[in-house]
Amino acid sequence: MTNSVGRRLVAVAAAAAAAAAGPWLPGPVGFAAPRSTAPPPQSQQASSGLLLKVSRQAGGVALIIEGTGPAPQLVQSTSSNGWQGQLITANASALQQGPQRLSLPEFGLQQVTLTGSGTSFQLDVLPSQGLPLTRPVVSADGKNLIVTFAATPQASLQTVRPNLNQPGAVPQATYAPPLQPRAVAPPLGDMAIGTMMLRNFSFINLRGPRITMTLRNASAKDVLMSLARIGNYGFVYVDEAATSASQASPATAPASNQPPGSSAAPPADNSPKVNISFVNEDFSRAFNAVLLSSGLSAKLEGGMILAGKGAHGKSFGARLSKIYRLNQVSPESAADYLANLGASVTKTNTISTSVSTGTSQATAVQGSPSSSTTTSSTTTSVEVYSAGIGPLVGLQATTDARLDTITMIGDPALVAVAEQYLKQLDLRQRQVALSVKILDVTLDNNSQISNSFAFRSGSSFILSDNGNLTATFGSLTPQGRPNPGSSYPDNQLLDQIQALVQSSATKVLASPTLILSENAESTGGSAGGGSGSGGSVSGASGSSSGGSSGGGSIGRSQANEGSVTVGETVITGYTAVTNQTSTVCTPEKTDAGLSFAAKVHKIDDNGFVTFTMSPEISAQLPGGSVPGCGPFFNIAKRRLDTGSLRVRDGQTLILTGVINEDVQSIVRKWPILGDLPLIGQFFRSTGTNRGKNELVIMVTPRILREDDSSDPYGYGYRPSSQDARQFMSGL
Repeated sequence: MTNSVGRRLVAVAAAAAAAAAGPWLPGPVGFAAPRSTAPPPQSQQASSGLLLKVSRQAGGVALIIEGTGPAPQLVQSTSSNGWQGQLITANASALQQGPQRLSLPEFGLQQVTLTGSGTSFQLDVLPSQGLPLTRPVVSADGKNLIVTFAATPQASLQTVRPNLNQPGAVPQATYAPPLQPRAVAPPLGDMAIGTMMLRNFSFINLRGPRITMTLRNASAKDVLMSLARIGNYGFVYVDEAATSASQASPATAPASNQPPGSSAAPPADNSPKVNISFVNEDFSRAFNAVLLSSGLSAKLEGGMILAGKGAHGKSFGARLSKIYRLNQVSPESAADYLANLGASVTKTNTISTSVSTGTSQATAVQGSPSSSTTTSSTTTSVEVYSAGIGPLVGLQATTDARLDTITMIGDPALVAVAEQYLKQLDLRQRQVALSVKILDVTLDNNSQISNSFAFRSGSSFILSDNGNLTATFGSLTPQGRPNPGSSYPDNQLLDQIQALVQSSATKVLASPTLILSENAESTGGSAGGGSGSGGSVSGASGSSSGGSSGGGSIGRSQANEGSVTVGETVITGYTAVTNQTSTVCTPEKTDAGLSFAAKVHKIDDNGFVTFTMSPEISAQLPGGSVPGCGPFFNIAKRRLDTGSLRVRDGQTLILTGVINEDVQSIVRKWPILGDLPLIGQFFRSTGTNRGKNELVIMVTPRILREDDSSDPYGYGYRPSSQDARQFMSGL
């Protein structure tokens, strides 16, 4: 056996072992002359074409394709249509009996098809409905290709009478139904990314001889000084702790415990310790490696090196100062952002304190002298805060809330880096126009049918009025009044039938539009007592229960909230206070009409708007009256508080299902006669009132495009109705 044949046999054995041990993966497989896993049929005579045959076995069925020749290739794949095998032969051939089609339902194979010509043939296997297709075992014997499928056990039909005294098992199908598709997260989408390359301010470029040095637990200050001397540089070490101690006043300095005449002890070395080992290392890399390991920074000024923890803030040259007027972001937020990147931000805090001493007139005992003194004091402190690490170490900043400005002082390179950060922060916040259509559909369907008749015979009179029976016998009634039938003709039947079906449809349409931004800053207002996600809308309407009475409050707690209210204020009750002479009535008022509140949470870069809203429709109903005060009304409300909704720009979200349906039936009838079939309708009156109300809300967010080339002023909003466009354009 040659080496190529041996390698081919090894490949076939490995493929068969992998198919039997692990999950099957589609792909090309080559076969040549291994031992067959299924016995070939009795006739193994060579033929001039391919022929599909079946060999039934105890554990399955073998599909034998005769005449494939040596080294056939089979590419397998699976789909919803079953199993497919693309057969490629070494020599061109044909099908002996043309395209073949077999059916083996007892083995779970609904259809087996062999087609093709030349060197390419297709073998398709379709399983029976509801049954899985087992993994085939593919082999070859040098002349034929054998594809073996394991048989799927079938559930047998039980036709005998079961023995209830002896438990048994009913055969079940061995396959499991396919799993439902797993939930997947929404796509990521696009994100706005700002990229900026930063120069490493901690690295200083120096020139000097190559360094070979080994030190253990050495002072970083001494190592840097030695390296600076080797490179012929001047060296200055800036110790922040020593600088702070020297700036303290003598009155606050600690007393010395040294005896008179003795010299003071030298200050302790507070510089970090380093462990280094350099072998023929570049001078600049060696110096910066000591800075990196010690956590110090350095700066080159001419031929002098300034080193220490605050070296970036020290300079012999001029520093740059710039004042920026911010458009969108607040100066406090911008300063906090720069402080997190290492800048030192200075703020002035003013604390006012009022202290009252003595007894006030309100709390003093009657007849005793009272005196109260209030002392006010103001304390001003300057606070400096910084993260201490980051690319902006050495930069100073301060803010002014009146002009919305931020001032930065420092090295021109640091100021330029901070300016790039401010440009990324001071972007305009997006705005969206929420166009809402609110429909209150009312459908009334009232039906009424009644029969009234009267009959008089002498002094006997019978009257049926809408199911009410009135009968009088004699010339007088028990109350002494004349018989009411005296005005009717004698011996005549008078009948009147009334039937009425009344249907009505009412639609209340409101189409408010709110323009909101995604600014979540606090406005100082109060959201009222509403429970909805968008907050209460009572403050915007001027009612007594809202938050509009607080001076300067706009009734909304966040800047990204808005509300609109259309309707009227009605009296829903009174608070009556009665004294000796009169009664004082204070009315309690509530808004009746349409109220809509919305809150925008996010407008992302992919055109999706996340918001919540709280629409409400209320109507006044007859109530009652309070003696001495006046009438009042009841309020019927229908309100919908949504959760967080995400809708694409320009799409319309329809919310419905808020339905209120009332059915009222009134039947008046004679006793016994009114219950008779057919003729009972002449002795009764039936009325049915049906009312159905449905609240339909349609909301369409439209992001205002400030970068639209057709709108050079950046407004971008165009009303949907022609009347609104004419009103806004003034035409």
